[in-house]
Amino acid sequence: MHRATEARNEIGPLLDRLITQLESEGSATQSAYFNRIRRTLCAVNNDLELTTPIVELSTAPVVGFRFSHDADALIDRILVKVAQLAQELETITPVTPDYQ
Repeated sequence: MHRATEARNEIGPLLDRLITQLESEGSATQSAYFNRIRRTLCAVNNDLELTTPIVELSTAPVVGFRFSHDADALIDRILVKVAQLAQELETITPVTPDYQ
């Protein structure tokens, strides 16, 4: 839960700023795309659920959207945070049940 809260606290405000920027530019499709990811991020309760918004944000640059300079700068900041979080998630040791 700690990592999920950390992701919401660090990435959430940047997503909010990006969504607001995209809406002000009239980029409704892009705004809806990132708004959906934001809602998913808000609903995350554990590390496993966190992988979905992390993957979606990580692959956002290849979706094919064009962004303004301001939106692109926000996306770059989000991707830095996502990369840090993804690296943390990769170091998790899976817990296996002890059936002994």
